[in-house]
Amino acid sequence: MMLEISWLKDSRYFLIGSKTARGDTRIFLDPLFVLRSELTENDIVLCHDVGPLSHDFLYDAVTVQNYRAAYGKIRRHRPGIVFVSNWSKDNFVSIYGSNFRFLTTIPLYVRTGLFDGPLEALPGVDGRFFLTVGAFETRKNQIAALEAYRDGEFYKQGIKYVLCGSRGEGRDKIIGLAKSIPGTVLPGYVSDSQLRWLYANAEAFVLPSLLEGFGMPALEAAYMGLLSIVSAGSALVEAVEGVCVQVPPKDTTAIGQAMRRALSRSSAEKAQTSRELRGVASRASKQRFLQSWRSLLLADKASPERLIAHGHISPVY
Repeated sequence: MMLEISWLKDSRYFLIGSKTARGDTRIFLDPLFVLRSELTENDIVLCHDVGPLSHDFLYDAVTVQNYRAAYGKIRRHRPGIVFVSNWSKDNFVSIYGSNFRFLTTIPLYVRTGLFDGPLEALPGVDGRFFLTVGAFETRKNQIAALEAYRDGEFYKQGIKYVLCGSRGEGRDKIIGLAKSIPGTVLPGYVSDSQLRWLYANAEAFVLPSLLEGFGMPALEAAYMGLLSIVSAGSALVEAVEGVCVQVPPKDTTAIGQAMRRALSRSSAEKAQTSRELRGVASRASKQRFLQSWRSLLLADKASPERLIAHGHISPVY
């Protein structure tokens, strides 16, 4: 699919759904998908972020070029657009303005099934530790968090730092630095039961990310009552309704100070924060998410039979 998009872009050849009846409404689950289909003002596009435009240094040239073409087509046809966060919507408006059929935000929901079940301790991790969960990617900014941990000499205090996640773009540099710092633990893949244990026992979740369209990592930590240290003013902050510690993502000194403050909290402070975070996560329910979409589609006067979801899923009913 991505090869086809890169080769054909907005070409008129082999368009999907080019014979759709006039007035039908379709939902595109990613801005890129509009390149290989007709697009009208009646349609709806789901936008997670405008990272390839606002943070183009984090992406390869082909990805940036494709998204520029897709957003250019969206700007010409002015469909309705749904965002997963106000942070993403504000970034979009700052680039393209607000002259579209509608612009609205429907936040994602926390996947509770991942966190309901038994806990299993991770071998080799004992005592107190910080936690980062997420792909080893440049945009996740693990480098700054690792430098903050190293410079704060937390290992000398018996505090470890566990980083687990898939291997993404920038992994070699991140993993290389992590292995050079005493106290870091790179378990690779962990089971769901081990992941639950890590969330339940960490001192804080650390993710001073450079770009997040929504902030799911912080919301998942919130579900387990775990305080997050995240980049100031980001979608991560929005996802947990501001119940977090905000840091400038490139300021390793500030990140280290936030980590130290997290360690110094009393049991009562931890319990209070945990209750607040669990309350935040409980509001980010699948039911609320589905009801928001239902309300939008009904208000848009789109019948179920006319909605076609593009992006490898079944039609929306």
